[in-house]
Amino acid sequence: MKRTYSFILSLFVVAMTTISCSNDDDTIPQSSLAEITNFTLDFTGLEADAVAYDLGTAISVSVPYGTSLTGVIPAITISENASISPASGDAISFEDGVAKTFTVTAEDGAAKQYTVTVNIRPEVGSGSKIKTYSKTLDLSGFVLEDTWTYEYDDDSGFVNKLSVSEAFLNTVTYTLVYDDKNQVIEKTAEGQRTVYTYEDGKIMKAEEFEDQELKYTFEYTYNENDLMVREERTNHQGDEPVLDDLQTYLYDANGNVIKYNNGTAQINPVEATYDTKNNPFKSIYPKAYAAISVSGIDGVNTNNPITRDETEVSYAYNSDDYPLESSYSTPEADITNTFTYYAE
Repeated sequence: MKRTYSFILSLFVVAMTTISCSNDDDTIPQSSLAEITNFTLDFTGLEADAVAYDLGTAISVSVPYGTSLTGVIPAITISENASISPASGDAISFEDGVAKTFTVTAEDGAAKQYTVTVNIRPEVGSGSKIKTYSKTLDLSGFVLEDTWTYEYDDDSGFVNKLSVSEAFLNTVTYTLVYDDKNQVIEKTAEGQRTVYTYEDGKIMKAEEFEDQELKYTFEYTYNENDLMVREERTNHQGDEPVLDDLQTYLYDANGNVIKYNNGTAQINPVEATYDTKNNPFKSIYPKAYAAISVSGIDGVNTNNPITRDETEVSYAYNSDDYPLESSYSTPEADITNTFTYYAE
């Protein structure tokens, strides 16, 4: 009887061992793959073909100047049964040139890290390039002429030198200094320097120095379209700083100045209407610097003024619809503006 029991017990042990080995053979090992196989980012207001990618474990993404890096939506494909953090579809905010880490965790718990860096490309210029702008005043036969001459940086396409020749005065040449995003950070001339302070892509303050002494401070206010609506100038040359000039601007839907007022009293506004042609100054500066260079009716606009306080302005245009000449009359003078351009 004992022998029979022992035999049965032996059979049971063999059977259990066989079943156990069979279960071990049938166990599917967990995947150790933790790869990003596809990666894209959706930027608000930006077409997909404007985004450039360099993939790998250090992913580099290039976007045009002015792209918002807040609330960017990633679309990420990863290895089967793996997970990723931050997750695909979750909004993420990036900083220009600062790497953000994404961690892919495989099914078996193995982890692999990827970095994603978004780089904003420098702003670049476009359009016709004005070479000279001359303003001639005929004061009943007494003629005065001022001329501005423009030079451009080959890479950015923006103005980097501006020479101003005013009647009876020496010519002054200004140099615009740019940062790595092609934004103007300084304007210099002999004995003069203006430094610009930015916030959220806009110039909020400018400090003008003469012979190393602070001469003026300019502060700027903008509307919801990032168009400058107010410029306050503080004079630092006396015993105490004094607000000595105030300029205000009102725009049409195209970004043209339709009302301009100069002076702290704000009592003599200039009003204008515009054509549909190309303003000669609108593409020669980066957007932020152009915004503070509206300079009343005759500065950076989208189009060209055809009336100034109901005075009509006449134009001659080139084949690209940029003005070659404009003229109008005031009670004090007959005024003629002439424009020349670099060949494209």
